[in-house]
Amino acid sequence: MIVFILGFYGYALFLAATRPNQFVLFYILASTKFLGFLDPALFLFGRFEIGYFGINLIAIFTLFFKRKWYEVPQKSQIMLFLAVITLLYGILKPILSTHSTAFQALLASKDIWFFAILFYLMVYFDEIKSTKIVNTVIYIGIYFSILYCVHLVLPQITPPVYNQGAHLRTFFPTYISLGLFFQAVKIKQSETVQVSSIIIILLLALGLILATHFSLTLMTFFACLLYFFAFDKNLDFKKETITKLVITSLVGFSLVLFFVNGLYQSLVDTINGIIYSEDLALSTRDIYNKFRWDAIEKSKYIGYGFIHQSSALMNQVKLSGTSAFMERFTVIDSGYVDLLIKYGYVGTTVSLLVLYRFYFLGFVKKYRNAVTLAMSLYMSQYLFINYTWSVFSFAHGIIPSSIAFYIIIVYKDEVFNDEIIIEDEN
Repeated sequence: MIVFILGFYGYALFLAATRPNQFVLFYILASTKFLGFLDPALFLFGRFEIGYFGINLIAIFTLFFKRKWYEVPQKSQIMLFLAVITLLYGILKPILSTHSTAFQALLASKDIWFFAILFYLMVYFDEIKSTKIVNTVIYIGIYFSILYCVHLVLPQITPPVYNQGAHLRTFFPTYISLGLFFQAVKIKQSETVQVSSIIIILLLALGLILATHFSLTLMTFFACLLYFFAFDKNLDFKKETITKLVITSLVGFSLVLFFVNGLYQSLVDTINGIIYSEDLALSTRDIYNKFRWDAIEKSKYIGYGFIHQSSALMNQVKLSGTSAFMERFTVIDSGYVDLLIKYGYVGTTVSLLVLYRFYFLGFVKKYRNAVTLAMSLYMSQYLFINYTWSVFSFAHGIIPSSIAFYIIIVYKDEVFNDEIIIEDEN
């Protein structure tokens, strides 16, 4: 195993230092757990996972291999500065507060290190072929979608790392969403829409539905509808089209409720469950997060930084259950709770304002083109998805958003001349 791990790191280091484009593709594949057949999280040193931490360190270390590594695109500098500040704050805060040791804080910071790919993309931006990244993400999305379809009929074919018994869990469905937006750009820019493009986007949409992340599916579909119908050929916003779209959607939804037996009553029961706190998923989440909200109230403005479950602070927290979700402050299914625990109201507000100052660049007419608009729509959905899925502070959100932001920076800084800038490679 040691020889294998050293080989893995050696190959990653070779690519990162000499072949930036291949390294980015390698990194993306590694984040998918190599399509379900090899999980770097199983690379352990003692009891500690070093697989992803190691590849993130390689990405950071090899930044200095490039001459004038500090000359990154100007508009990305504040974003990179924010990533550094949040990392340093998250590690130093619990140490200075005597809530944690330095080693424990470092261990608890492992998720934020995935911003390493953003730094790598920004430093090596002029040596990376965006087309390869775009097509790789689309292919991964197609692969995941096919897996979800096949799993319905032949669950035994599931790749071993994705096999969760009766459930299929890919890493990550956010790649399907990003791939769908990339495919939408190809359709938007094409003079004639090919049947193959329609099939691909429908397959990606089906995969997203079968992935059963409702907030991701809902927001992706809504953002894609805006992309296709709310902006004309000149990418100007069309209020009249939106009005027609809303009316058509309401009429269509009403017809579905009328003709599908039992759907209306099921919907009413679900809404009542949410309103009166009878919904099992939501009520369970409230119970799990109670001790987190209590902790947030005690340090509401500045948070706690990165707190490991073995830290002194967690030993002082009174837990009312034995669920794995209640062993640590970090939480993956309540994104804003996770941010408030780490950075408090002040840090969370500042972080979101900085992020969306640049994530929304595609909406600004000066920078708007078919690509930047799609990427801004993709990243804008994070504001809503983060309520039920921590996309700002975990790899499944950080890596795809880093790719989307890189695309915005690359195409915003170039002169857009109405040609297809994301196209199929021959």
